[in-house]
Amino acid sequence: MKSQGLQQFLAASQRNKSLQQALAQAGNLQQVVAVAAEAGFAISARELQLWAHDDALQAPWWPWAGMSPAERTAFFRGA
Repeated sequence: MKSQGLQQFLAASQRNKSLQQALAQAGNLQQVVAVAAEAGFAISARELQLWAHDDALQAPWWPWAGMSPAERTAFFRGA
């Protein structure tokens, strides 16, 4: 089950255009976590890795949108 922090962060990302823009510009997983923290949400890189295939993480503003499977794997592994 997703943590409350992740659930709230995903909900906020769906309705907040400036948050979407900040997420789209993240260059790595730690930057995604930092964007969440700046917005007041406590999430971890590991939690994002665990839920990477969830429908809520498929929206076009996520930095991995449009990546090939290999690129996405590298992004989530920090390569």
